[in-house]
Amino acid sequence: MVRDDQTYPSKNEAGFAAWLAKPDMQGGLVIALLQPAKTQVYTSDFKWVKDECSTLAYLDESLAFVNGSGGLTTTSVFDAFPFITEPISSEGLSKEATDAYNTFLDMLEAKKPEVVFACWRVNGQELHFSGKGLGRTTKVESLELSSGHVVRVVNGFHPSYTANFCANESCFRRLFTMELCKAFCELNAVWREDKWMDILRQKCQGRTRELMEERGRDGEQLSRKGGRVLRGSREDNSARKHKAYIKSFDNGLQCLKQTFDHMISPTYKSQSSWDLYAFFVFTQNTSEGICDALLAVSEAMKRVKLETSMPDSSLVELSNHIGLQTHNFLKDDIPSLLHYPKGLYKNLWSSQFATSTSQGLKSSMEKITIRFIENLTDSFSGSSKSWTYTPDLLHSAFKDIAISFEESLGKEYDNHQQTRVLNDLNSVDTLSAPFSTLSLSSSRDEGPARKYNSIKIIFKYSLLQLRSTRSLL
Repeated sequence: MVRDDQTYPSKNEAGFAAWLAKPDMQGGLVIALLQPAKTQVYTSDFKWVKDECSTLAYLDESLAFVNGSGGLTTTSVFDAFPFITEPISSEGLSKEATDAYNTFLDMLEAKKPEVVFACWRVNGQELHFSGKGLGRTTKVESLELSSGHVVRVVNGFHPSYTANFCANESCFRRLFTMELCKAFCELNAVWREDKWMDILRQKCQGRTRELMEERGRDGEQLSRKGGRVLRGSREDNSARKHKAYIKSFDNGLQCLKQTFDHMISPTYKSQSSWDLYAFFVFTQNTSEGICDALLAVSEAMKRVKLETSMPDSSLVELSNHIGLQTHNFLKDDIPSLLHYPKGLYKNLWSSQFATSTSQGLKSSMEKITIRFIENLTDSFSGSSKSWTYTPDLLHSAFKDIAISFEESLGKEYDNHQQTRVLNDLNSVDTLSAPFSTLSLSSSRDEGPARKYNSIKIIFKYSLLQLRSTRSLL
């Protein structure tokens, strides 16, 4: 195609678009993005080109998490406006944009996918196969191509939103992964909406409004363009970005403090495992806080990985802040909580549960928090006058508690669901017995068995759904 400036896509540019569009087969899933990055450099090394674009690199990681290690090599990615790098006007499509959009429709016609994951939209325009906006609908549209082939369209949002503009906000990562999982499940028509999914969508919409207000007060705008962004190419205010990470870390650390405080309270001692689950998930939203803290610690790790003599001063500030606040948490907050003098005590927290007989989620949380304190303490060294910390060890401590916490929540949820199903089965058997004795049918004993088998199948199906998105809770 010819652009308005009379230029053609280069061989490497066209080759990279073809590489993103693989695999060369009809059907399956297509992820639809908006357009290429304007400053993208194209070479014959398509993997390098992908890695230079933080948006595509994040999408590759997300695909690997949801659908296996193949990432972008096993899932087709189309641009709604291929080869067009100028912003798409919300007032109407130019001839160049119209031609590009028609090319996109031709690509869909050739591919004939079952599902399109729509991660693009143009404000003010309702175009076929576009998204509706972040978390704005749960409906899966069925759209017909000119050939009559019907495509199911799952609403998404551009991964650049998560990879670049709100990288410190774990709720957007959870939502993007959840919607991506929904798109894959739609291939087999096995997706089932649940209440927590709408809660997450509403949470992200509310957080978007808050960010727009916050950045508006700072004289900035939250980007809604939804285009790809290259590493290091965006005129980014590093100080603002790392200030946001500091806020995320402080919020996450506060969640952890509340968790530790709760675990020595009388309420904790009388709680069942399921009550504790409800406290973490619905009352405190602890998981999100821990994930936000981990994102900040991961960002601070760039100071180590960059290996430069002159690192970004705001990155240094973030790293130092995380070290100081974590040190204070260990040296001041934990001893104060347990009425001990200030200091680093590796085994102080574990001594509180030495004779514990807790089971289920409570037992898991005690083990997880004990290991967290021990790992954090091991990451610090120094004297009474000065201290330092090992970034890798501190990062590992936060990563371990985030993963272990999610796994423990998932296990508790599964156990609770199984208990409910078994209780329902017992109720069915109890109610069925009197009616079975009155039945004149020769197959009267088959009724409860058929009921049991159907419930068991539904239960296994529910667990399949939960496991596909459990880590997002």
